[in-house]
Order: sequence, then structure tokens, then C-alpha cells
Amino acid sequence: MRVSAVLALLLSTLAMVAHAGGAGSAAAYPLADAEVAQTTSADRASVAELGARLEPLVSLAARFNQAVTSADGYILQEVTGTLAVARPGKVRWESDAPYEQLVVSDATTLWLYDPDLEQVTVRPFSSDISRTPAVLFIGEVRDLERDYRVSAERNGDRVQYLLEPRGDDALYERIAIEFDGDTPVAMALWDSLGQTTRIDFSEVRVNAELDPEECSFTPPPGVDILVDD
Repeated sequence: MRVSAVLALLLSTLAMVAHAGGAGSAAAYPLADAEVAQTTSADRASVAELGARLEPLVSLAARFNQAVTSADGYILQEVTGTLAVARPGKVRWESDAPYEQLVVSDATTLWLYDPDLEQVTVRPFSSDISRTPAVLFIGEVRDLERDYRVSAERNGDRVQYLLEPRGDDALYERIAIEFDGDTPVAMALWDSLGQTTRIDFSEVRVNAELDPEECSFTPPPGVDILVDD
């Protein structure tokens, strides 16, 4: 599984906007096994609370470790790298060797660059990122209740929000996002195949100014350019 395949399912970020390991099992997120009921006052309170945490996040930069685990607990792949996202719709997701890939969005165009294949895939932004968990960091916070049922669980200063997409076209069945205080520190995602993707963030910088060039991309000379409309 290449980074771009996993990204097309997260980012993915999230951020979210890559690859796998055993740390991200469903057991780490007990709420994921509970049935999410219709919207209640508690759900609405969780939506409002999550929105209040996400609203001030104009940008987010971090290192990440992403791990994908199969339904029966086997490690499928693991990758590390850096992530930078900014509202509205700007993304830079760069994975380290040996799975080097770069994903860049300027909110209009999405570029997926694979140095090993010497290939760049160019897509409209809305066809990928807008349906992935990265939209939590780069989308409209006011759409949370429309798009997700939300519940919360607390452990000291840490709080985990479990989001169940309302739409039928979501790439994930469940999403969890974890905060330590006001800082996002992890995400987990469950797909229809039973695979779990966990992304842990470190060296997190909230609302740091991003270089505009980080969210634009010019294909290197000689690479194949594939346009996917």
C-alpha cells in the first residue's frame, strides 16, 4: 500500500492528510465499538465542544507517525513524515524514506508526487481532500453537525472525539481525533474493510505562519504528469 493510497482514504493528513503499525488498534479508542445514536443534546454538546477546539486552528504543522493495521491485527505498513495544513484548503504532506511521497494542495489543485515512479498526479482539490478527515483541519467547522455524529470521552487533560459520518460517500466509517488540552495529538480512522489507521502527531505547532510556497507545487523536469479530472 503506497502513501497516496492511504492518503486518499485520510488526508491524510488531517492531516490529514501514509503508512502502518500496530499502535492504532480499535482498542485504543473504546468508543469506536459503541453504536452512535441519533443526535442528542450530549451529541450536540460534543459537536459544539469539538468545533470550539477546531475553530481557532488556522494552521497546524507537525511530524507524524502513521500506522495501518489489518482487521485481524497485522501490521500492514508504517511511515513517518511532516504535515502542514492551513485554512482554507492548504495541505503539504511529505513522507520520509523509504516511502517518499509528497501531497500538496493550494485549495484548488491537488498534486501527488511519487519520486520513485517519477510521476505526478494532478487532481481537483474537491475530488479527494474534501471527503477525507483532513477536512476537519482545513474545512468549515460550521459543517461538523451536518456531516458527523459526534461523541466524546475524557481522560484527564486528554479528550477523544469520535465522529461517525452521516453521508454514504465517506471514505471512513469512523474517525477519532484526540486532543491534549487544546493541541491535537492523534487521529484514528476505521474503514469498511476493518483496517485501522492511526496517526500520532509530535512537535506540533498551532497557528504558525506557513510559507505560501509550501502549499504550491511545480513538477520537476522530466517527470510524467497524469491529470485526473
